[in-house]
Amino acid sequence: MVPTPQVCVSTLVTVSTMAVVDLYLLEQSMLGARGIPGPSVWQCAAVLLGDVGFLLALRFVSAGVVSEARSPRRGFANALWFLFLSLLQLKLFFVCHNYRQERRPPDPLARKTLTLLLSICLPSLFLILTGADHMTPLRRKQEVRGRLLWVVVDLLDVLDLQAGLWEAHGGAGTAGVPEQGLPIWAEGLVFFYCYALLLLLPCVALTELGATSLPGQRGPRKEALYPWLSLVTINIFTLALRGTGMLWYRDPRVSTVFLGKNLLALAVKLSSAWERHVQDRGGVMIIFFPLIPQARTQMSSIN
Repeated sequence: MVPTPQVCVSTLVTVSTMAVVDLYLLEQSMLGARGIPGPSVWQCAAVLLGDVGFLLALRFVSAGVVSEARSPRRGFANALWFLFLSLLQLKLFFVCHNYRQERRPPDPLARKTLTLLLSICLPSLFLILTGADHMTPLRRKQEVRGRLLWVVVDLLDVLDLQAGLWEAHGGAGTAGVPEQGLPIWAEGLVFFYCYALLLLLPCVALTELGATSLPGQRGPRKEALYPWLSLVTINIFTLALRGTGMLWYRDPRVSTVFLGKNLLALAVKLSSAWERHVQDRGGVMIIFFPLIPQARTQMSSIN
């Protein structure tokens, strides 16, 4: 079934991430309501019990999915990622809402720390769930690691776009004039778009990696779906979102580094797709043209 180290490390990452986001929610609710210095012991214990209950529910659901799936590791990975990210994004939605309604001066360090935590924990959990280190032979392991690099970069891209919703941007500004930002409907659209990408794209990648590593599977591989989804949803749509925020709304939170990454990845993927299309057409010509002299000799011998 699923290796024990993979289960233990993924459990540690999920519980620690949930606990830190819960602390953010407690700090926001307590300081925003009555100005109390911090959450009490009982509130932290209640939140910890909630995380333990979530872990138990996740354990039973993952066990049920593992027993029904063709590949136990793939079923466990998809179930854990789907449930964990659903609850995490629900909590992040309230974190963003509380930061938007906050009346205190913004704390940029706390917000950037949340972004740093998510940018480490989510890609780490994805890499743990793939189980690339347990794959054999070595050529297969290197191929999987090369494909995982693109998935991790896409995860960081989406997290950077979503982190602009809770990092410090508004407030009084330098001269008491509030800075211009995205309207609330646009921020909600960006949040749920990033939520859908973080929820679905890693599951597609995990499913494709699990399907190609099933024991006893032979025959030609199907063309991967993830590169095309990444091309459209990451390199085109997020490029349009960042370009609109920078040019139309003059949003200072737009990451020009990831904007350049989207342009570069778009050019690389389109050129790779074109080269593959040319090679496929050239392969057809190589297959058919050498048969012509053989056919002529056979026809002459028949005559």
